[in-house]
Order: sequence, then C-alpha cells, then structure tokens
Amino acid sequence: MKFSESWLRTLVDPKLTSEELSHLLTMAGLEVEELDPVAPAFDSVVVGHVLEVVKHPDADRLNVCKVDTGSGTPSTIVCGAPNVAVGLKVPCALPGANLPGDFTIKIAKVRGIESSGMLCSAKELGLAEDASGLLILPADAPVGQSIRQYLDLDDNQFELKLTPNRADCLSLLGIAREVGAITGAATCLPVVPEVPATIADMRAVVLDAPEACPLYCGRVVKAVNAKAPTPEWMKRRLERSGIRAISALVDITNYVMLELGQPLHAFDNTKLEGVVHARLAKPEEKLLLLNEQTIAVDADILMISDDVKPLAMAGIMGGEDSGITLETSELFLESAFFAPKAIAGRARRYGFGSDASHRFERFVDAPGLEQASRRCAELILEVAGGTIEQEFIDERPRQGGDARAIIKMRTSRCDQILGLHVPTAEVARLLTSLGIEVAVERHGSEEIARCRVPANRHDLTREIDLIEEVGRLHGFEKIEIGSSLELPLDLRHPREWPLRERAMAEMGRVLTGMGFFETVTFSFVAEDEARAFCPTGLRLLKVDEERRKGAPWLRPSVIPSLLTCRRANQDGQVRREGGVRLFETASVFAEMDDGDKFARATIENQNLALMVDAPGKAEAAQAGIRLVRGAIEGVAQALGGAGARIELRPCEAFMAALEGETTASILVNGAHAGYLT
Repeated sequence: MKFSESWLRTLVDPKLTSEELSHLLTMAGLEVEELDPVAPAFDSVVVGHVLEVVKHPDADRLNVCKVDTGSGTPSTIVCGAPNVAVGLKVPCALPGANLPGDFTIKIAKVRGIESSGMLCSAKELGLAEDASGLLILPADAPVGQSIRQYLDLDDNQFELKLTPNRADCLSLLGIAREVGAITGAATCLPVVPEVPATIADMRAVVLDAPEACPLYCGRVVKAVNAKAPTPEWMKRRLERSGIRAISALVDITNYVMLELGQPLHAFDNTKLEGVVHARLAKPEEKLLLLNEQTIAVDADILMISDDVKPLAMAGIMGGEDSGITLETSELFLESAFFAPKAIAGRARRYGFGSDASHRFERFVDAPGLEQASRRCAELILEVAGGTIEQEFIDERPRQGGDARAIIKMRTSRCDQILGLHVPTAEVARLLTSLGIEVAVERHGSEEIARCRVPANRHDLTREIDLIEEVGRLHGFEKIEIGSSLELPLDLRHPREWPLRERAMAEMGRVLTGMGFFETVTFSFVAEDEARAFCPTGLRLLKVDEERRKGAPWLRPSVIPSLLTCRRANQDGQVRREGGVRLFETASVFAEMDDGDKFARATIENQNLALMVDAPGKAEAAQAGIRLVRGAIEGVAQALGGAGARIELRPCEAFMAALEGETTASILVNGAHAGYLT
C-alpha cells in the first residue's frame, strides 16, 4: 500500500517526524517497506510567468524571455526549450538556486545576452525523466510561490508491507485510524454528506448470486463533463499512491478507493440495456476487458451484466464496451460488496490483477459502500458537474440485530500472554481507540472485557486477537526482556483437551511408539509434484508466482512433502534398520466441482500421511505394507475404540504418480478413510 504522507496528515497529524512515524507504524505491525521523498533536494525555484518570447539574435534554437518571478521586476532568461510560449506558467530557478546533481544557477551571458535564471523541465528538478520541454504548470499557479510549496514537493511516499489480514489498512481512512490509535492524535476523518437527488431516473439492480454479491449500490449521474480536467491535488495524491491519472471520472473512482478502501466502477449508462444483474457466468460467455484482453469466463466467475450482455468481471475489471470515455455524458456508478471467496484467485487465473480484486479478495467493509458511493458522487459533481439520482440499493435479506462479532477477553489472560500487567482501564482505552465497543464485566476475581468488534476489523475473531491488539498499541518495545522467561503450561489432563487436540495427540503417540518420526513441511510444492499427486477430479490451487518463485502450488497431498523429506535424508546418507518411517498431519488444498452456485469450491482438508521405506526384495515391500496396515489399525483403534475394523480393497490409482495394481482403498468400519500404495 503506497500513499502520500501529506495526504495522511490531512486526516491525522501526529507530532512526529516522518522517520518517527515510520518506526511507530512498523513496531505496530504495519511494516514500512519504503519511505522516500517525492522529490530530490533543491531550492530557490518559483512559479514563473512568461511575459515575452523573442528569438535570440545569435542562436536559432534559443529564445530570450521576459519572466515575472514575483519580484516586481521581470527577469531576462535565455531558454532553449521548444515549448516555451507567452502566457505559460513554468518553474523558474533563480540565481543562486541549487538544483539536483549539485548544479548551481548563476547569472551568466549566453551568446552575448545576460540570463538571470533558468526555466526548468521536470527532469531538471528530478521529478521525471521527460526532458523534451518545460514543465507546464496550471494557469492559476501563483506567480512567485516556491515550486516546492506549490507542488507539495516536501512530501514523502510511504509504502507499507501489509499482511493479508489487514485489509482495513488498504485505504487512507484505515491507516489514519491506526495512526490515531497508536499515537493518540486526533483524527479528522472524511465526513460524506447525503448527495441530494435531482433527477427521478433509476436503474434497477437484481442480485442473482446473493452469496457472492449480497449488497449492491448503484446510481445514475447525468450531464457530466467527462473532459473536465482532474484537479492537480488529486493527480498528485493518485500518482504518489502508485496509480496513473487517466481522466477525471476514472481518477475520482480510484481516488475514493484509496481514500475509503471501497473499489468502485463507472459504466457508461447509455450503453446499458435494462436491469443490472450480479450473476455467475453463462456457458461459453466471453468479455473484452479494459486491458484489451478478451477472455472466455469460467463458470465460477461472478459477472455484472445487463439484460442483454456481460459488462464486467465483478470486483476485478470492467468491460471495454461498457466503459466510460471522454465522450461519456451519463454514467452508472457501482459500489458493491463481493464476497472474498467469489473473487479470490480469479484474476490470477487469467494472468492479471487489479487494485479492486486485491481489496475484494481480502475483505471490504460492507457498511462503507454507501458512504463511498456518496463520496464519489460528491466529487463527480464538484469536478465534472452533472445531475444525480437517488441511490438504488439491492441487498440479500439479513437477520435483525447487530451482526458484529462479540469477543470476550480475560484481562488476566492478556497479562499472562504479554508478560506484563496492563491495567483494565488502559486495556479498555486502547481497544476503544480502534473503534471497538468495550464493556468490562467482573466474574468473581476475574475481569472480562466484552468487546464488540467494528465491521472493518474482520480479522479480530478470537481472544488472542484482542490481546495482540493491546500489545501492539501498548507497545511491544515496552515489554521487558529478562534473563528468564516464564511460559504458562496447560496442566489439564488430555481427556479435557478439545477433540481435535486429543486426536492429534493420540495419533502422535501411536505412531511414534511404532518408530515413526513426525515431519513438519511447507505447504507449497513445485508444479510437477503438485500435478503428479493431485487426486482425480480435483484442480490445483496456485498462488502469485512472484511471491513463491519456483514452488507456487499449494500441495494437494502430503505425499510429495514426505518424499522430499525422505530424499533429503537419503542424500545425507541417513540409514535406519527397518527403513525410515515418517508421518505428517497437515492441510491439503484443491478445488472441486461440487455442483453448487460456485462451480469450483475451494477445499482444505487435514490429512494424515505415512511413509515407510521398503527397499530391496518383494518380501521387504510386503513387510512395509504390513507395518503401514498395523499403524493404521493402531490409529483407528486409538481414536475409534478397540473394535475398529480395517479392510483393504484393491482400487484404481487416484493420482497420476501411483500404479493401479498396487493401490488399495482403506476402509475403517466399512467407510472409506484413505489409500495405501
């Protein structure tokens, strides 16, 4: 997440330097990956107004200019830029100015004419690589004002390395909330008033896939001027956030996304026919996207369409044929909530990504979409004019009451985990600063904070999450590190453990007692391993290759992980009488066609995998099979009782890497439980 520091400081302005703010954010879990000035150091450059341009008498490519620099007396400056013209406002370096590259401006004669300064290009100021001409400033630029002040060049660009659970910080609003909570500085968050409707037109919306799109807000804006220029302050904020300015209407939707975290999309309303639908893709449906890529959309892709044609890949990218242009006079503005599971991985499947999909697949604050729609409409009216209709909102029926999560946190547990005592009043203050509603209750000697979590913090679901928030805001640096560390031990009898923990402990006990070693391996494997061990009927899952490099595939089976571990032991010449015996209990991942509205449902299962060396003759292989069967029986009886029955039945190979003649289905009490090969 990139953003401009000066933009952030319009929302919250702690009395900290840029470096101090960077350190504080990093220590609070929002790692600042880069902190760079938006412009190099230079001084004595002002806004100049070109009053007169005449050809140099002794040089064909030079002009002699009269320039008003705000001093009261026009300066004579010799300039070779091809785009210099009377009436322009341009940066003017005064005599004595120090420019990037250790270059000082002096009064000097150029072909016999004294030049008192220099008119500058963007490259000469270190702002861009373009040196083809002068940097042209807006006509209303105040003459004589420092160019650093006018273009806000003392700004810094922050880049945060956010973890996937902190989608709330993919906006200036979210970051400002965090800074306010961390520093105690007052926040001045955007207040978006209702935008009164001035026309009666309304385009209806129908949610045909409510599980994927439970909430959709649309409105029509007419008589807009799509050719209106984007305000310079908005351009700067966009560019310093890593987004290129395109046109006023597109820039406004991107600006609101950065400001409030809600992606929006604008359609050309004159190109829409009938009702707008949020639905799943139809068979053999194709769409020409804004990136000029034509795709055949899969059945699990959520689409926005009208009554006749598809318009966009919902939450990912709009279609070219319904997009706005400089000729657009009416637009249909979309602000919607798309479920993360309906968006996750879809863009990467087609080889691209978008700022919108990056946010939707991590979770967008559903209650904020109406505010984003109003904010966008407000800016459109301000920048491009127009008349607006009332919002049309279609949403899935919801249960009554406040659906926000309520989590109970024991203050004693908080102290125990953090290793220091945080007073209950301070705990309540810290959590309240995050927008969490806190009510402290007393149960005997125990104080419990009953916390209602705000909708934008979907990552807070457990007591330990709240304890982490207390630690972040209180300051991990304040936790003293002593020469010894006391760790609380769970002294409960195993019978009191949760069912899953008891099962894991029993499996480990049985298998280690039979000479197996437990492995803990990574969840990602190379493509050839993933394909070889992907069960029949399932599809592989892949993550961003740039992040995972050579092993971007989530494993569909634990077998390749065990084989890799065994190979590492073999390469290290590890030998053991009776062969090496390994086991691991771990998650496996895939997609399957389960016939519901989402044709590909993502699955994650906990699998137990065993591996036994059976080198040499057939007798050794048979001994290995008997050992594995004995291990399975031991696990089954430990979990299901002494009467658990194990049966092996020959079956077809269920993975490409396996041989059908040597594969058997494992049945426990008659129910399929796994495979042996």
